[in-house]
Amino acid sequence: MPDNDPKTPASKSKEERIAEAKARAAAAAQPVARAGGEDESLSEAALRFQKLKEQQSRPSRKEREAALLQKAIGVAPRESVEKIPQAAPQEKETLAVNRREFLTYAWGAALGLALVQGGAATLWYAYPRFKAGEFGGVFTLTSVPEVGAKPEEYLDGKFWWSNSENGLAALYKVCTHLGCLYEWKEQTQRFECPCHGSKFRQDGRNIHGPATRDLDQFIVTVEDTSGNHVDETTEEHRYVVAQEGLIYKVDTGRKILGRPSDPKLQLEA
Repeated sequence: MPDNDPKTPASKSKEERIAEAKARAAAAAQPVARAGGEDESLSEAALRFQKLKEQQSRPSRKEREAALLQKAIGVAPRESVEKIPQAAPQEKETLAVNRREFLTYAWGAALGLALVQGGAATLWYAYPRFKAGEFGGVFTLTSVPEVGAKPEEYLDGKFWWSNSENGLAALYKVCTHLGCLYEWKEQTQRFECPCHGSKFRQDGRNIHGPATRDLDQFIVTVEDTSGNHVDETTEEHRYVVAQEGLIYKVDTGRKILGRPSDPKLQLEA
């Protein structure tokens, strides 16, 4: 009676066993359907993408070596660390300047340069640069006019060198009324303003309006030939000693304003 049972592996031929193995491999490669009918396996492109992403997320060999080196530097002695070439500080990579940053720096530098030049020009203009013998500077005089004689006129210094009974004074040549230039009148022996008729004595005191104060004066410093201080003009002491052999320094950069007019002197006009 023939046997209806399947053949045992031993009774199967070599070709049959190879065919069954291929069938099992093909069945294993088939996707397994989920309950909802979705494909559980990923597509070939998705698998490649996932594999590539995993490779990129892994640290490279150089990165792993650098991390290990940093850990070793952290625990190693300082003397040993200095001998490791890789442990030397690396130069920072300089970032390139883009066009906007370059224009910003250029405009800032130009503005700063303009401000510096403007400030320097202002200081240079405001800084006094008067020289000796020029208005605003110091005039050195050795002459002493006679008492009551015509005052000596110094056009460069804009003052009259006048010697009165009160002493020597350097009188500013500008009228205290409206700034006209007054003159010495030999006939009347006084200063008179041609603009509005103000009159002043030889010592600078006002004796006739419309000026309401005396003439302004420059500060005079008196020294002897050895450079010793002898006398000086001040608010309270407006006339210095008149004596031959002394040196008088008239500072046209320092002025004393004239005192208010004395009503008693108005009667002398």
